Amino acid sequence: MADFIADTGPIVGWINRHDQWHSWSVATLEDLSPPLLTCEAVIAEAAWLLGSSRESLDRLYGMVEAGALQVVELLPEHVSHIRALSAKYPQMDFCDAAVVRLSEIYPFAKVLTTDRAHFRIYRRLRDKPLPLICPEG
Repeated sequence: MADFIADTGPIVGWINRHDQWHSWSVATLEDLSPPLLTCEAVIAEAAWLLGSSRESLDRLYGMVEAGALQVVELLPEHVSHIRALSAKYPQMDFCDAAVVRLSEIYPFAKVLTTDRAHFRIYRRLRDKPLPLICPEG
């Protein structure tokens, strides 16, 4: 099984050379072996953020087609867990809840994110912190 779960930020940073996290994303992702686990919510959020560039969207879809991103289907099976996370953390959006749920399902996988502020607060089952790989500061 994959050793890493990808949140939206590193994917967008990898694809968009103008993104503030581009250098970090490239340096980090180049050292990892695919596939990276992710979910449809992350793909949708990344597509929305990359939406003005057909080339960027093609790169995103190509990552899925090539198997570099392994998309795990969470709905409808895990909706009750996602709902519980959303209730516990009122500021948590659906995409973050889905990534936390992936971390619960794959507890040994590290979460790649540029959203250190939120993901340091979130906890998975039994109040365990998520194992994160994120930019410093």
